[in-house]
Amino acid sequence: MTSNKAQTVATAMLFETGLGFLGVLVAWLGSISLQGRLSFTLDSVLRGIVASLPMILLLLAAYEVDWKPLAKLRRNVEHVVRELFAGCGWMEFLLVSLAAGLGEEILFRGALQPLFISWTTLWIGVILTALLFGLAHAMSTAYFLAATVIGLYFGWLAWAYEDLVAPIVAHAFYDFVALVYVSYRARGEGNRPPAD
Repeated sequence: MTSNKAQTVATAMLFETGLGFLGVLVAWLGSISLQGRLSFTLDSVLRGIVASLPMILLLLAAYEVDWKPLAKLRRNVEHVVRELFAGCGWMEFLLVSLAAGLGEEILFRGALQPLFISWTTLWIGVILTALLFGLAHAMSTAYFLAATVIGLYFGWLAWAYEDLVAPIVAHAFYDFVALVYVSYRARGEGNRPPAD
């Protein structure tokens, strides 16, 4: 692994892991138990993988649609992946995806969502958390909207299964597939910056 690539992967993993530690701190301050909701069993992992399939299908479909805002979003995402992860392979993508799935879901669905639910109602808590998740991923309006919808889905998974494993695995598995696929697609685009 080259030093630039290693630095990118290490920075991404450190950031995502830091979000997980922030989630643990928020949960502790809010008297929210994470322990009972992190039981990694074969069933819970398989449930997460299956839960990632609709998102993966939507990703693949997004590459078949010629809608201008979606095409611009694809170009922007490909450019970012090309710039940040040039030369990375599946192992680096796997490490970053695992860190993102674990870190982000502990923060958003593990700590913030239960906290917001305790202050409001179930669905207001899920929606507020999804909006924050969307804002955290807001590199464009289209990406904000997509991330918010995905945040709603992850919020529903956490609520429906009363655990964090399904959203963690779904998030990590989707990110891994998306990074591999978008990286592959981006290689065909060369180093062209995103068009306006």
